[in-house]
Amino acid sequence: MQIKDFWPRYWGGVVVFDRTTGFFKALGGGKLLKDKFLSGFVFNPRAIANYKRAKSMGIEQNFKGEGEIKGGLFIVGPGGTGLAYQFIERNFGDWAPVAEVVEICARLKNQQQDEGDSSRSPQEHKCSGSS
Repeated sequence: MQIKDFWPRYWGGVVVFDRTTGFFKALGGGKLLKDKFLSGFVFNPRAIANYKRAKSMGIEQNFKGEGEIKGGLFIVGPGGTGLAYQFIERNFGDWAPVAEVVEICARLKNQQQDEGDSSRSPQEHKCSGSS
């Protein structure tokens, strides 16, 4: 989808246009993960199933743009902690497992809260625990 078609309907947050496809190259270890329309979609039962799933959910598709580059998801931890999660699209239309994404985000949030708590003085702990 084009950016204006994607955002804000599906996202609503910040959208960054990756002109150099650096994100996609990072997913592929320095190379773009690409597949042809025939081999990657038409003759791929999993990609067809993914397409049908999206269509049944009301997700509109278009055939604008490059169309052969596969994507994925990076979740980057806070500060200099680096990559916390990576999902690479193997078949067109693959989605990162939602439960995994929620779990890693919750874990990162809890770690950040724990770090915030450990940086407080004992007096601050006592005050925040009382009602």
